[in-house]
Amino acid sequence: MLLLAPDTVDLHGPSSTEDQYGWAQPDEGVVWTGLGNLQLAGGTSDPRASEGGGAGPYDPKYHAIGQVFLPTDAPVVEGCTIDVQGKRYVLSQTRIVADPVGLGLDCWMCAVTEVTTWQD
Repeated sequence: MLLLAPDTVDLHGPSSTEDQYGWAQPDEGVVWTGLGNLQLAGGTSDPRASEGGGAGPYDPKYHAIGQVFLPTDAPVVEGCTIDVQGKRYVLSQTRIVADPVGLGLDCWMCAVTEVTTWQD
């Protein structure tokens, strides 16, 4: 059970293939579907655009970042991807957050980074 506003989440297993340069390719197989909660951050920014800004993939806010909360029955491991709110995100810093009161409300908490270059 997850006590946050629900988002429908499709979880994909971690990559098992690489391209010719050694970069991981997305795993298209959905291993779990259920409710979770995506909390996006404002993203990074640089007020000195003339020194640190850019456009396209070099724009400081090109990729959305944040956290996702998933129930403990989701088979989460580092490197999984999720489809949620119409976009794909890669998971990192995956960890179980234990319910401090002991009511069984444990959940996965994972950092997410939007993956805009992988196609469905």
